Amino acid sequence: MDCRILSELKKLEQQILSEDISQMARSTREWGGADVIIASNMTEEIRQWLGDQPLVVSLQKTAPRRRAVVTQYSKELSWLFDQLKSIFSENIDYVSKYDFYGLLAQSAIDYLENDQENQNVKDMLLHVLDTAKGMSEK
Repeated sequence: MDCRILSELKKLEQQILSEDISQMARSTREWGGADVIIASNMTEEIRQWLGDQPLVVSLQKTAPRRRAVVTQYSKELSWLFDQLKSIFSENIDYVSKYDFYGLLAQSAIDYLENDQENQNVKDMLLHVLDTAKGMSEK
């Protein structure tokens, strides 16, 4: 694993554990890109976007599909995506971004679906961060 990435991920983990990410993320725009949308509410526009899954022939490693993460923590998750984009920017290209952000989004979706009663922002962010750590080891 790249030492710089490992160091940055450790710093990010400490930041999530020790700081008020909700406060930090207040002015963050909800994230969208690479077939991922993060939003606080499911809208008709998002439903239509998800329902219009294009057939894609691609070199990406994961199955191409659109993902929407709908959570009350949309600003915080968008903040994390921005941080990870900065950390991994040298390792992400025009194809791999779909795998990278798709896996991060799926990780958040899985967290939200598997723990519907005990959700909290730190646990969700750490869950997604663990997914990013796993991708950095490959």
